[in-house]
Amino acid sequence: MAAGSLLSGATVRVLDATGKAIATGKTVIATTGAYGPITLTADAPFRVEACGSVGDKPVCVWGATNAGGTLNLTPLTSALTVLASGQAPETLMTGPLQGLSDAALAAAQTQVRTAIAPALADAGLASDFDLLAGALTAGSHTGYDRVLDTVAVGLGADTKAFVTLTSRMGSGTAYLESGTTQGSLSFDAAAAGVDLTGLDALFTKLIAATANVNACQSSQSGLVTLFDANARASIDPVSSAFVGAAQASQVVCLRMNGVLGEGEVMFGGKLLPTTLGRCDFGAGDPLCRVSFVYLTAKGYQRRLGVEQAAVKRPAGWTFLGNRLEVQATAAARLVLTRRIDSAAPDSYARFLDVSIPAVGVSGGGVLQCARVSQKDMSGADVALALFKKAGNGDYLSLWSVSASDGTPSLDPFSGATRGNSIVSVPVPAGAAGDATARNFVRAGRALKIELFQDGACATPLGGLDGGAISVEMAGLLPIASSSQSGQPWPALSAASVSALSGLKGAVNAKITFGPIWTFPRGGLAVNRAALCTDAACNSKLSELELAANATSAALNATLGNTALNTSDYKLLRITGRMPDGLVLQLNAQSCGVQTSGLPC
Repeated sequence: MAAGSLLSGATVRVLDATGKAIATGKTVIATTGAYGPITLTADAPFRVEACGSVGDKPVCVWGATNAGGTLNLTPLTSALTVLASGQAPETLMTGPLQGLSDAALAAAQTQVRTAIAPALADAGLASDFDLLAGALTAGSHTGYDRVLDTVAVGLGADTKAFVTLTSRMGSGTAYLESGTTQGSLSFDAAAAGVDLTGLDALFTKLIAATANVNACQSSQSGLVTLFDANARASIDPVSSAFVGAAQASQVVCLRMNGVLGEGEVMFGGKLLPTTLGRCDFGAGDPLCRVSFVYLTAKGYQRRLGVEQAAVKRPAGWTFLGNRLEVQATAAARLVLTRRIDSAAPDSYARFLDVSIPAVGVSGGGVLQCARVSQKDMSGADVALALFKKAGNGDYLSLWSVSASDGTPSLDPFSGATRGNSIVSVPVPAGAAGDATARNFVRAGRALKIELFQDGACATPLGGLDGGAISVEMAGLLPIASSSQSGQPWPALSAASVSALSGLKGAVNAKITFGPIWTFPRGGLAVNRAALCTDAACNSKLSELELAANATSAALNATLGNTALNTSDYKLLRITGRMPDGLVLQLNAQSCGVQTSGLPC
């Protein structure tokens, strides 16, 4: 079992053809990825699921078999299972079986192998390699495991269930529905020289060097010995970078020791194994995006920098740090708003959260405007939004139609910013929004961000990044309504629903709210909970960061000059992240003054 790296803390569940669980909670051996044996009883086909984590990401993978024997569980077997069943990932491991005959699995395997032919060749595997049962040594970065490293897999549902396959060692995205493939992926000629075992070795040393402050600052084995001569590191995305191995490594050590940044001492936890992003091959040495995430002793994840990279020099891998001078990020977010004190229709909203630091760059230019676009299925750029400098905001703000209308304006001479650091782009409901989501699925997740040093969005910014940067959007926006409702949304316990509805307190009183929730399936890592008294959550009574796999929160607050009544509006916001980076946000509302049956 593998997902490009070994799954940590994984367990296996098996369903028979009727949807009955015939095995649950079967442990996966952490060092090898092996599981079983599991005795298959009842009727075939059998669906098999393993859920765990890779680095900082929750991961679930699936497979299917009609006869038992060896069954790999990987992102590629997940792709086969989705294609062979015709079921979206949201419904794959629930209810009676659809599809998954031997013939359907064989056809799906042929289709996927054809799409990933460049990856199979790069890994030295035959074009008819058996993805379901072929030899796999998890974590070896050779053979099948290298294919898992070099191909990113996406799953979802449009009018049909689909699979996307994207090259991490070149370019292109293949979009697959059962029996139909659009697009292709390619591998750069230099991909064969990207030694991923060496990248693992670099991170093994980075893990040792971040064990404590003395190890971090050691001149013999500390970070300075592992950072590239051109390394860049900053305290946060809106701060100027420190350049060179000595300065960049010192900034990271001081931040981890609480001297810089928010004052949190991170030492005592551990640096998580990296997950590989896309690699770039140009005139210089190969450069690969990597995760650089530290797990604190309290179980909180700290992402040390955004868009981090490692570079393969002739002498071996070194850590480059900040890939970009303007450290922009982008993530897809899906919001479910649900009234919990009365049965009322749910509502869903989709957003792109694009954070572009309002910074100065080398050469003296100061970022004033940015144009964000995606590719459509013909390869043309489609503008999505403009962002402009607003007040003292650390990030550029969305340029909207007006101060009272948050719809993005694409005209730099007509519109308004609606506050500082407004980074969320609302994606329309219906066909227009579906088209935007569909472009990311079929044409890739890359966002082009053009940078300008004037408010008219006409004069390129310059600096080390030039006039434009490209960032990968984390997550895919769900298209089908069933994919939106079918996400693993937290389900509040009955006692928590009652407690939120009845929550009250006098002026200056202390209140306590301890919500508990469950998940309908794996895959969501909840990381934050907040208790608010307005729909935008601007008036927070309490907010908590949560450790991975949290299923409860202890929210405590002291009320101010206004009492909180049972009938007042109250909002519990729970936020988490899916394996592909999609952010899920549950807004659970109580509003006793509103008519029963209507949304708050």
